Amino acid sequence: MHWRSYTATIVAISSLTVASGCDSKTALSDTAAPASVVAAPVPAAAAPGPTVAEVSTAPAAAEPAAAPSQSYFREGVNRATSAVNIGKSAQSPDDWQLAASRWQQALSLMQKVPASDPNHATAQAKIKEYQQNLTSAQQRVQGVPQAAASAAASQDNGGLVAQIPIVERRGGTPVVPVTLSGQKGKQQFSMLFDTGATGTLITAEMANALGVVIVGETLATIADGSQVSLPIGYVDAIEAGGLRKEAMLVAIGGDMALLGQDFYGKYGISLGGSSINLYE
Repeated sequence: MHWRSYTATIVAISSLTVASGCDSKTALSDTAAPASVVAAPVPAAAAPGPTVAEVSTAPAAAEPAAAPSQSYFREGVNRATSAVNIGKSAQSPDDWQLAASRWQQALSLMQKVPASDPNHATAQAKIKEYQQNLTSAQQRVQGVPQAAASAAASQDNGGLVAQIPIVERRGGTPVVPVTLSGQKGKQQFSMLFDTGATGTLITAEMANALGVVIVGETLATIADGSQVSLPIGYVDAIEAGGLRKEAMLVAIGGDMALLGQDFYGKYGISLGGSSINLYE
């Protein structure tokens, strides 16, 4: 399997295993990690998300069909991805009505994720995000310009905390500039912003450039449900659009970096044509 086939579809990073016989940064049991680092890995049972290339244009009912409990989260992410793709090419009120319908379905599915589901905490964050995007799509149905629609949505979901510019899109997925800091200094890289991914992934070249020390390995669940083992290490900080997180644990591999929900997951998200806004 070529790594590129699943680089942008990693949906869970979990099962942290720390290698033995390492230096002061290589044994988590010897050094207390910051709270944000401890929370970074996600349980291995996380359900797989959609591929970024999914585009659905078929009319949809106002409410999604019933789904088994364990698939509510996955189906919710699928509907949200469809809504994003429809919104990218929407030209008419009918197009935006279809996007709004998909956001409503995604929202309803996330609200059904039970407390016993390992994705429950992530689902709660996505409920806020999907409600905001639903509000924005409904504004577009009424002919409200994108900037005004986003502003209206933000009033219902707290203040703007970060605005991340989109430099390009790959397979429909936004690519954003991200600054990472490590032992060898600070550098800016382009990373995929995929809302279906829970963990942050950097390439081996990025890790070498930053001087990231490998501290162990983790299992990453990809979109087809299979798992791959990846090395992990700490970066001193990650910055994007004015938002900064320190001492983050990241997975290493592939040929394209991915900015995951462990960086922005607690915020509401509004995807625009030229930027991604994060709201409290």
